[in-house]
Amino acid sequence: MNRYVFYNFILVSFMNLMLYVPHILIDYRFTGAVSSILIGIVIGSILVYLYTSAMARFPGKGLPEILKLYYPQWVVTASMLFFAIMWWFATTIVVVAFAVLINRFFNPDANTLIILTMLVIACGYAATRSTLSVMFVMEIGLIINAPIILFVLFKAVRSTQLNWDAIHIAANYVTVMPTLTCIAAASFIFTGYINLSLFNRLFPPNFRFKFRFFYPLFGAMILLITFFVPIGFHGTEGVGQYIYIWSFTADSLLMQYGFIERVLFLFLIVYLNLTLVYTMAGWHQAMEFVKSCFPSNKPEIDSPKTPVSNYIIVGIFALLSILYLLMTNEKINMLVTSYWLVLRLFVELFIVVWVVILSKKGAKTA
Repeated sequence: MNRYVFYNFILVSFMNLMLYVPHILIDYRFTGAVSSILIGIVIGSILVYLYTSAMARFPGKGLPEILKLYYPQWVVTASMLFFAIMWWFATTIVVVAFAVLINRFFNPDANTLIILTMLVIACGYAATRSTLSVMFVMEIGLIINAPIILFVLFKAVRSTQLNWDAIHIAANYVTVMPTLTCIAAASFIFTGYINLSLFNRLFPPNFRFKFRFFYPLFGAMILLITFFVPIGFHGTEGVGQYIYIWSFTADSLLMQYGFIERVLFLFLIVYLNLTLVYTMAGWHQAMEFVKSCFPSNKPEIDSPKTPVSNYIIVGIFALLSILYLLMTNEKINMLVTSYWLVLRLFVELFIVVWVVILSKKGAKTA
């Protein structure tokens, strides 16, 4: 069962490459990004340990059920609606950005709205499935795609085109004071642990979180590669010219032995799969949070029949995502994402502290 915890963590870690997080960190490469990365690793590791320890005291219960043990329904409803918006928006900015990316690199003549509509239909249908089914889909998606991503990262690190002098120059700015935006962006790579707010329902009473040393090691490795490898390929100055920096970095790689010469197309296809999985998981969690606002709702991890409410709620998510695309552009999306990352950091801190306090209270009353 511990692998289900790893799946959520690894999925968000990989999605970090396709978000605006690398662009934000590289924008601050001379003004605090390196020190912010170190602080983000520490903060993320502490939050992972605290939250897994706290959730272990509530086996088989998600965040809605935990709050219902201690608070009236109106508190639970207000909290769950806010968290549902956070989870929905976290995945919406990804699927919208990837729809633009497909238009930019695959087919510039295609309509971005049509691309996004096709993506949200696929994600929305998958999100309406049961919690156990969503986890199985996530497992299959990662088993298929994760080895390819790790292979691309390995080729990037071992590439002869990588300029270690540029990386060394960027690393020398470690003494520059960190910034809140960079800390929030750097800590995002660890945020997969917060999905336990729902997926903790899957774990039996005797479940124990194991191998937690894996999270800071893997997160730190991916984060350092995310930041330093593009600098090594494009230089300390040239790297700032790109928005989708990892797409251009992947395009700098060539396969000398294989039927796919340009790594970019392989990279984008793999991330298309992960975007669908990531959006599916985020919308499913947001949907369950909304459903928990109704007192009559009983959580089920493997319901035999899909409730009509699932289609209604996810349909609203899909329409709001399309509306978000129509109301924004890349510049606005970048700005909104920067603010959202900071908000996400404080919301996660609040959730972790809140659940830790409740776990201590539950231990005293037990």
